[in-house]
Amino acid sequence: MRTNIKSKEYFDSFLELELDDINYYDNALKQGEVKEDMIPFVKRKIFTTSLHSLIAKYSSDFPLEDLKRDFVEVISRFEIGWTDKGNTPEEEDDIHFDNYVLVLWMLSLGILLEIEQKDFERIVAVVDNSNIKDYFFDVIISYRIPYRDISIKLTYPDQYGFLKDLMETKDVSAIKNYLDENWYRSMKLTYWYDNHKNKHDTFFGYWSFESAAFMKLLGLDDSILQTHEYYPTGLAHYIA
Repeated sequence: MRTNIKSKEYFDSFLELELDDINYYDNALKQGEVKEDMIPFVKRKIFTTSLHSLIAKYSSDFPLEDLKRDFVEVISRFEIGWTDKGNTPEEEDDIHFDNYVLVLWMLSLGILLEIEQKDFERIVAVVDNSNIKDYFFDVIISYRIPYRDISIKLTYPDQYGFLKDLMETKDVSAIKNYLDENWYRSMKLTYWYDNHKNKHDTFFGYWSFESAAFMKLLGLDDSILQTHEYYPTGLAHYIA
């Protein structure tokens, strides 16, 4: 197990239920049983459920090669299910923040799992088609697409400014302190915050994939982070 918050039995049950949900929604779409105005919602639900399942597999110690294989299908569902058009976030806009985090996860996982270039570019195409402009997105993208123009826009500096500090100072101890004291609390607007307390078993893991992605693209020594509860060490050290 890569997290000690829940047991293997919990994750086995969680993954079975998530697969049931995906199959249910997939079949409903194929059979034409979804009302037209609900189709975008259902397609997004399939994407997010697929992503949650992948993260749960990481949390419960599935082999990383399995995650890399499964992530290609998550990308396909991302392409079909993503509808965000880059609306300007308002203060305390939790829906927009959720969207931001989901995109950041997709890009970060693409780096950490060392997916094929063509598959990484599929993620980027969804981001670009959504008219999303963000400094951190572009920095991650430029790791695989070096000619990428970098936006100056910091969409959520309060939550993710620590990544810019890391880029400028290369101070790994500072990122450890942020993960220790602020990272989880800064995620309070997300739909998955405190999911481990939910009686309906919605917890899939608490991971700062972006931290590992930036450590990787900067080539920094993450020794002091390797036992941190929010740092996905296995992914940070994955080599395809």
